[in-house]
Amino acid sequence: MMPTYEYECTACGGRFERRQRMADPPVAACPACGGGVRRLISGGAGIILKREGRGGACSLEQAGRTCCGREERCDAPPCGE
Repeated sequence: MMPTYEYECTACGGRFERRQRMADPPVAACPACGGGVRRLISGGAGIILKREGRGGACSLEQAGRTCCGREERCDAPPCGE
């Protein structure tokens, strides 16, 4: 898994993102000026887990519809699950 982390430079104030493995150390220097950086806490997508047997076919975000054809989220698992 390679989540995207957002960083902010403490010297120039620039922001950038890096896709890194969870085990990778944080970025230490700004790519623009070489100054120190801090990793920001963001409300990004995080990790998306697929349910077994579905193959991702029921992704509202990717396909625009759920597996039962709805264009909005279901309150309960659809299709008799």
